[in-house]
Amino acid sequence: MNATDYIALVDTSRDELRERIALARERFDRIVRSADPLARPPGHDWTVQQIAAHVLALAQRYHQSARGFDYRHAGSARGIAALNQSELDAAMAPVPEIADQLQALAPEIDAFFDANSDDRRTIPFHGFGFMSTNTAQTNLLGEFLLHGQDIAQAVKAPWDLPERDMALILRGAREMVPIYLRPGVAASVDICVAFQIPGARPYLIRIHDGTAEMRERRPNDRPDAVLRLPASTLVQLLYQRIGQFGAMRRGLRLVGGRRPWVALKLMTYFERA
Repeated sequence: MNATDYIALVDTSRDELRERIALARERFDRIVRSADPLARPPGHDWTVQQIAAHVLALAQRYHQSARGFDYRHAGSARGIAALNQSELDAAMAPVPEIADQLQALAPEIDAFFDANSDDRRTIPFHGFGFMSTNTAQTNLLGEFLLHGQDIAQAVKAPWDLPERDMALILRGAREMVPIYLRPGVAASVDICVAFQIPGARPYLIRIHDGTAEMRERRPNDRPDAVLRLPASTLVQLLYQRIGQFGAMRRGLRLVGGRRPWVALKLMTYFERA
């Protein structure tokens, strides 16, 4: 269903995305309604209630898009945190009300994606970039799953990150990588890290000439490092939820490359998502 000439990490369809978002939404709904609203995940700035309000604020952005309205954008990746906090504060309410609002928004958001599901970059995004409606869907999927994980950690409840869902989130990450490159990265920086993810096409992230790209691996690419790892591990690494040692405990393996130590520096060039 690709509408562009790039090769996606994994193929998908609106039917699959609709089903997986619905399952993730229901999982999030159950965990947020059952958790102590004042509990806080280890190392996290937000309580369960604040996390729920953040997810609601993001859903409200997509709801605005569904109604043909624009929403507020940060001018850079660094400004996203301040915008998220502002919108979170505006969305604050008792957790049952937040959960009810999330459920109420779902039908209109789903209808919008039913009518608009492709890889053309048509939705304005932070940093004056654009994302596709498919990436908007995988971002929404990630919000439910990753912030559901935060809440589960706050209340010490089990929470899994399905590998197929994580591969779909990585599918959309290719559109986000250029936006999250730290400002001021020198044009002389040139590093390339390739990834082997079960069930996905070979992909890489390259930083060069002051830009970053995430794309399919091509025959003439000469990566500095080649990593093999589960999709869930790479998602948490890219979102800077875990570090290199945490990634190794979750299946990261170095399997090739000319300068393998470069992989240790990759995430230092990106803002935290």
